[in-house]
Amino acid sequence: MSAPILAVAVAVIGIVLSALWFGVSRRRKAESDVGIQTLANLKWRDCIAVVLEALQREGYERGEIGETNGSGGTEFLLRREGEDVLLGYKHGTAYHLTDINVREFINATSLHGARSGILLTLGSTTPAARQVASSHNVQLIDGAALWPMVRQYLQPKLLEEVGRQASAQTTKGLWSGIAASVAVGAIIFFLNQPKVAPKGPEPVAASDVQPVRAEPAAPRSDAAMLEQINATAKAMAEVAKLSDEQLARRHADAAHQVSLLPQVDRAAWAAQRTLLVTLNRTDGKDKVLIDEICRILLQNEEMRFTRVQLESPESTRQAVRWRLCN
Repeated sequence: MSAPILAVAVAVIGIVLSALWFGVSRRRKAESDVGIQTLANLKWRDCIAVVLEALQREGYERGEIGETNGSGGTEFLLRREGEDVLLGYKHGTAYHLTDINVREFINATSLHGARSGILLTLGSTTPAARQVASSHNVQLIDGAALWPMVRQYLQPKLLEEVGRQASAQTTKGLWSGIAASVAVGAIIFFLNQPKVAPKGPEPVAASDVQPVRAEPAAPRSDAAMLEQINATAKAMAEVAKLSDEQLARRHADAAHQVSLLPQVDRAAWAAQRTLLVTLNRTDGKDKVLIDEICRILLQNEEMRFTRVQLESPESTRQAVRWRLCN
């Protein structure tokens, strides 16, 4: 697979996964959290009205007995298919229903002569509470389960505001995921650029720098490229731990090493990503010298993609040249 196709494929896969995670999964969770809090901010009568409307659509009707005061909440007697059902409602997200709360509600259900019950809260429930409820014909509904039941019965303006807040919470993560995917794709592209073969034999530079030329590397497999990406990410994580003073010292050491090369008159950083190298002699191409400069720079991961600015001696009237170390 060619480098551009692989880079685009990785970036697209990353963008799709980011969209699914932040645009679907995380947004659904954010909407649920915001929706529950919106219900809690309503007056309890307005909130229970929405709940009763949702239950009515499922076949529940208000019984002859209206609401009664339960312990810490409100109870309603409903009817469904000719049987009485007791609804217990506890308003607010602070409620954490336990098995004790469920047992108290079971007793209330028996006192009202109901065959079953629904205990509902905007808060949460414990596993023990759910276990007791399941064995006594009581349906236990917490905030996370309640929101999808009632969301369509909210006023349109409230539902629109919930959606707006949920989108605001997930948009930043979505854009971060897209940016990271594009960055990984760019890294893969640059790491897999083919070396341009020379058109003919080049004169050897008059320099003592004679690095051994390696045979052209075979095309790397996807596993090898993934391993190199992971190694690069690990190296950048180590760089992130360095202080500004340590990074400045590494830049100074690299420039000093380059300045010691026989063809180099002096080397200094013109910018954070640009190393200015003034030569004392040149053959016009200086390929061996450039390779050695990049080898020195690439010993430090943060100097990858450094631009080397080569300035030849004035007597040669050679134009300024730039090379990218990657």
